[in-house]
Amino acid sequence: MDSIKAVLFEPVGCLAEFSAEEFTRAATELFGVSEETAGGSQAYWRLIGLMNRQPVAAETLVRLQAFELRAAEQAELYEDVHAALAELNALGVAAHLASSLSRAAVARFLARHSLSDAFAGVVTRDEAHGLMASVLRATVERAGVAPPQIMALADTAEALELIKQQGLNAMLMINDYDEGRALAERHPAGGIVSLAELPDALRLIAQRSGLHTTARAPRAPFELFDPT
Repeated sequence: MDSIKAVLFEPVGCLAEFSAEEFTRAATELFGVSEETAGGSQAYWRLIGLMNRQPVAAETLVRLQAFELRAAEQAELYEDVHAALAELNALGVAAHLASSLSRAAVARFLARHSLSDAFAGVVTRDEAHGLMASVLRATVERAGVAPPQIMALADTAEALELIKQQGLNAMLMINDYDEGRALAERHPAGGIVSLAELPDALRLIAQRSGLHTTARAPRAPFELFDPT
């Protein structure tokens, strides 16, 4: 694996705990799908998948944004986000936010948690003019970094596959132990249970890439998987 120069974060499930309620309501009221999901990330990715199947009318997008704004207002930031982002910056690794949420919802999320200046770049579905793969491609282009040198975090099967399809390195964010074990079978580059472990994971990758570093040795209990 190449040394990592940039990390991409999706707010839902990778930076904060989002409730499933608003995403589930949006799927029901806007797309007629009432199936319950286990958590916020699953509900979010199901909703984005529904949107990705067919063109969505402008009126529907306006209504959807209202659900997303409420979800962003209720999201609970993981306690180690600020420290992890600061450490990535010290390592010279650029943090980018890449999300299929609307620009307004992401702006609300960033402002609530004092993260507006924490990222080298922010791409939402509005900047990307599309969802999912379009967001990742736009973020990679803006980052100016080759895909093999980019790590993207994911906590669902849909997100993992999307990241791998774009030629990026997928780091599994393990928010649930049993689900994490199942997702590990999809061969991510590694897995962490806390963002505090991410800088050490990148240090280990740099060491395995044969790069000299004066930073301290990795010490957190993350797992770097063998891609073979």
